[in-house]
Amino acid sequence: MNETEKILKTASLLGRRILESGGEIYRVEDSMKRFLTAYGIEKPQIFAIPATIITTVCDGDGKSYTVTERIESVSLNMDRLDKFNALCRLACLEKPDIQTVNKEIEKINRSELFDSKRLILAYGIASRFFCLFWGGTFKDFIPAFIAGMLTKLVLDFMNKAEANLFFSNVCGARVIAAVAIVSHLSGFAGNMDMIIIGSIMNLVPGVAITNIMRDIIRGDVITGTTKIAEVLLTATAIAIGTGIPIALVRALTGGMI
Repeated sequence: MNETEKILKTASLLGRRILESGGEIYRVEDSMKRFLTAYGIEKPQIFAIPATIITTVCDGDGKSYTVTERIESVSLNMDRLDKFNALCRLACLEKPDIQTVNKEIEKINRSELFDSKRLILAYGIASRFFCLFWGGTFKDFIPAFIAGMLTKLVLDFMNKAEANLFFSNVCGARVIAAVAIVSHLSGFAGNMDMIIIGSIMNLVPGVAITNIMRDIIRGDVITGTTKIAEVLLTATAIAIGTGIPIALVRALTGGMI
């Protein structure tokens, strides 16, 4: 493998990690272009969409090289994204050895911002405060907290089982609805709706919606359209997940909830 191929593969890996961490399409293309240019490759051709990155470069002899990266999953991690951006800036400025850059990319990719227990707690805290924000009472505080933590546990389980995002969100929403229904029927909570609304905020792809508008405004219509479909599927999954338990309990209890 010659030097041009090594640089191309490293740039493609960096772009892939940025996209997998939740980076926008324009950020991926711009970072890869700056990286390749910094290492002496002129006029790189980069095409990125949420599922694929295709990069073509030419060496000094006019020989073309192309690398395609297939993106199978995206998980928002702002800390990791910031580190990849910082690495790209550092590489463009100081031009370290390609092997060093590869090691740093993998080091960042293996890093974790918080452990699992803290993330579970964060889901619970977010749920209970969103519950209050949308009009819930302090009586609904604890059920929302429990629903949020259980949602994170379910999502982690589905991730380990390699389930797709749609079914993960369906299962997460079903758990939320189940907790809210049990709390309401037992008299432990007063506002079933507020518990559900507060807890499903953990599943709502707010950052993705923001990125869609940024991509469309920048002219990346294909990317924007693809992500809109993904967001609509997520919304459908949440609706199905919450609707099934509610409809089932209403049918069994004669409309008590």
